[in-house]
Amino acid sequence: MHAGGPTTEDMGHARAGDIDSGHRRRFDFRRIEETDHLVAELLNDREIMNILGSVIVNGDPKSVRPNSYVLRLGSNGEFLTTGKEFSLGDGPGSKKGIKVAPGQSVALTALETIDFRRDTVEAHFPDCDLHAVVSPTTDLQREGVVAPTTQVDAGYQGTLNWTLANSSSEERRFVFKERLFRLAILKLAKGERPEALYEGAYQGREGYIRSERSGAPTGMRAADWEDSATAEGPDALLERVIKSGFPWNALGTRLKAIDDQFKTVTHEYADIRDAIERLERDVEKTVRAQDGLTDRIRRVVREELPAMQDRWLVIAGGSLMVLLGLLVSVWTSEEARNLLLEYGSLIGPGTLLLGAGAVFWQVRRKRTDDDSKQS
Repeated sequence: MHAGGPTTEDMGHARAGDIDSGHRRRFDFRRIEETDHLVAELLNDREIMNILGSVIVNGDPKSVRPNSYVLRLGSNGEFLTTGKEFSLGDGPGSKKGIKVAPGQSVALTALETIDFRRDTVEAHFPDCDLHAVVSPTTDLQREGVVAPTTQVDAGYQGTLNWTLANSSSEERRFVFKERLFRLAILKLAKGERPEALYEGAYQGREGYIRSERSGAPTGMRAADWEDSATAEGPDALLERVIKSGFPWNALGTRLKAIDDQFKTVTHEYADIRDAIERLERDVEKTVRAQDGLTDRIRRVVREELPAMQDRWLVIAGGSLMVLLGLLVSVWTSEEARNLLLEYGSLIGPGTLLLGAGAVFWQVRRKRTDDDSKQS
């Protein structure tokens, strides 16, 4: 059976993967008309059954499909998000499967081993080589699990590794020996066979193998690298997250609400701080004013005390002289003595009232003078 599909030149592109991430580009092999040029053939179920155990080592007849073989989940792998390696198995105490959370990526290993070495292939298909395309099953795509489509070059022998990422909003679980990836095998006849077979770093290796890409050369400066950072501020970056779709838009919206709350609290704190500073200034002014008032009182007392003492001395001296004059007058005059004896009950209180009135008048005048000076 000739493989219907693209021309020989186009088939070279098909072998190169010709893919979008996580999606297969299917070729309509029926559109190619019969020509004199041989084109790659897609193995059917009967041919695939014949190569189980040799080309597809550890293959399972239940994984054979009309024109493909479905690879099963092997034992070894790694959670790429955390760098944690795992090992699955059927034995007691072994882990039976893996759980992949939303946003996580995981590297997997096929349970089967592929042997596309020329001597192995020619035992089934003389003068032919085999080339394969590996793609995720449609079930994975329906569940939002993204996995790349890749190829297996002619001459390769070893384990197949691939990666998948959970882009859905739910946790996805995969069990040991679960059928996950479809292997479509192309038979390359005369004119399609490559001159040089695969001899890469992964040839003949089995189990989970991390990438052996050489990476960047040593000695590169930080300025030699370009990254995704932009000159946008935090607000612009947050708006970009909100526009990126679920679930990041929900997270971005929540972060924006929290940012607004922080801004409100910050403004309120600034107002409280300003009010406290104003109150501190007012208290400081009051304290300074009280200190000045105390000093003024002390100064006035120091200034006025001698004058007050002098006035009281004058008043007391004058009153004493008046009293002495009255006593002498009364003592030397009999008529004054008789008058005092006759009207003493009136003269005594009257004299006291006159003295008290004089003192009150003096104090009142002093207060009036002080009020006049302050005004």
